[in-house]
Amino acid sequence: MDEAVSISDSKGIILYINKRYEDLSGISRSELLGKKVMELVDRGVFDTVLNPDIMRSKQPETRVQNVAGGRKLVLDGHPVMDEHGNVALVVTYVRDITKISEMREQVASQQELLEAYQKLQSLDRKLDNAPPVHQSKSMKQLFGQLGIIAETDATVLILGETGVGKDVFARRLHRLSERADKAFVKADCGSMPENLVETELFGYAPGTFSGGSKKGKIGLIEAASDGTLFLDEVGELPLLMQTKLLRLLQDKEIVRVGSTSPRKVNVRILAATNKNLEREVKSGKFRSDLYYRLKVAVIEIPPLRQRKADILPLARLFLSFFGQRYRRDVQFSPEAENALLRHTWPGNVRELENLVLGCIVTSDRGVIDVNDLPFSLSPQRSPQSYVEPATCHGTLSVAGKPMSEILDDVEKSVILQGMERVGNISKLARELRLDRTTVFRKLKKYGLR
Repeated sequence: MDEAVSISDSKGIILYINKRYEDLSGISRSELLGKKVMELVDRGVFDTVLNPDIMRSKQPETRVQNVAGGRKLVLDGHPVMDEHGNVALVVTYVRDITKISEMREQVASQQELLEAYQKLQSLDRKLDNAPPVHQSKSMKQLFGQLGIIAETDATVLILGETGVGKDVFARRLHRLSERADKAFVKADCGSMPENLVETELFGYAPGTFSGGSKKGKIGLIEAASDGTLFLDEVGELPLLMQTKLLRLLQDKEIVRVGSTSPRKVNVRILAATNKNLEREVKSGKFRSDLYYRLKVAVIEIPPLRQRKADILPLARLFLSFFGQRYRRDVQFSPEAENALLRHTWPGNVRELENLVLGCIVTSDRGVIDVNDLPFSLSPQRSPQSYVEPATCHGTLSVAGKPMSEILDDVEKSVILQGMERVGNISKLARELRLDRTTVFRKLKKYGLR
């Protein structure tokens, strides 16, 4: 017979198996004949058998059995009755469904990837289609370098202050690469709660958490399969996650939380940080082996104050973009543009973008004048976003302190006061013209809740 067959008696003792059964189970005839099936279950040879149920019900039974080597077999058992109507023999036909099971898992995995990809593609495409704006020599050189790096599959480390546009560089690098038609997935390491970082990045297996998805959950790394994974603020990753990320870079595989089976992933890694990673390595906060794995190709973006030639082109781009979105035809006056050039832009491009957005939504005229700018010192304007000095909670002590500690005290007081007043990270971020991630990170830094 082509099918695998096993025959046992009423006591569950195996009387006969054919050659096909030996091949499917991977167990020789000598190991099985004369043995009780329940003893084999107790020894871990099989995880389930049909005989006891068929003896009780006297009806055919079907079940899936897992055997050594990872194979899945379908057992189709039938009773053979004696003249008294009792079960004398159990004849079991066995079929291999390992390949079918693997295909089903692959289809489910592909469906999971597709759903995750569709969700990710619907997120924040705000600047994806905007042309790069750069007039400064330094930025022209960087964009030229970007085109060369994009042709490779090398890991890239993007450095720069908060708000310089590291994510814009990462997206452009992806669009110039051979993976452009695949997923671009951004993982904001700075805003993930520490106890959820692993599940967000690596996903989890079915049944890992009570209250979690019964099917498990795909992580951002798998969602970026065949595409690009952008790890923003990678310097904020806990040391344990740094170890797991190192394994991804070395072995191109991950293990979901609650699973022991590694999964191969083909993904390009782009990482960004505003931290000095060399200093973090020396202080023991960042793994040196991960640092050297990440800095295969390094792009360092200069702050906006060092590339004045880009300020007005960027401001006009944002003005056009937000003007079309909110149906406002607004221009900067020459005095306002001069003020933009004089400003130091501590928040870099993000500060400029938010400033233009604020001017667009609050302007009731066709021209944005210098007095409309929030950093203007004109007595005619009293900015709504002004935050009172840090001394409002008491006298600020500066005696005997280094400048860095004094500035930290001021920053902590400003953030504490702002949170007490508005009670919301997003509102405070808008008021201080900072990214929400930056405010979240500073709250963690100063231990504020």
